[in-house]
Amino acid sequence: MKPRITAGILCVFVSLGLIMAGCSGPFDTPPQTAGGKDKPKQQETVKKPGDYFPLTRGSTWNYLGKGNEYASFSREVTYEKGNLSQTRTENGGTVGTAVFETTDLAVTRVFFRGEEYDGKDYLDATPNDNTIILKEPLEAGTSWVDRSGAQREIVDVKASVSTPAGNFKNCLRVKISNEHSTIYEYYKEGVGMIKNEFISGDNRVTSTLEKYSIGK
Repeated sequence: MKPRITAGILCVFVSLGLIMAGCSGPFDTPPQTAGGKDKPKQQETVKKPGDYFPLTRGSTWNYLGKGNEYASFSREVTYEKGNLSQTRTENGGTVGTAVFETTDLAVTRVFFRGEEYDGKDYLDATPNDNTIILKEPLEAGTSWVDRSGAQREIVDVKASVSTPAGNFKNCLRVKISNEHSTIYEYYKEGVGMIKNEFISGDNRVTSTLEKYSIGK
């Protein structure tokens, strides 16, 4: 693999550390209780970006890589305070750290350092990043441009993905379009990122979830 491609892939994998409802017809009769009163409808819980990107302290993820020596990596949530969480990501080439902010509207990376080996707490550090990882509404067609200029779009909300950690259904599939590459990230509710695909010309690099543990 050419040095430029290898360096680019290393940067990508370090920076990682991510309906139709049935309608009643016009003649349908609403369900009733035994007493003849209309049965109250159950409201569907609205899922939020943070549901697909859990960041509780102690959570860990391990990914098996294919196509590049830096594709295998591990990630751990090391610090947490309020709606801020810090992760440590190690891929065999370097150790990086990132701070994420979770709101009802989005999960945003607000701080990033590509090389950080001391385990320092950066939750109160001055933000140096503003990369939106996921945002609402969580539906196909939602798109945004991140800080690097890459176009991100949710292209599927019912993707099925098989991994060593299990088979996952109803996953978000996010397409990240850059000038010379395309990345697909898959997220499962309650688990986080379960797969990453990097495609550049004939080069294809994948990182697939091997095991994980979500902190309480």
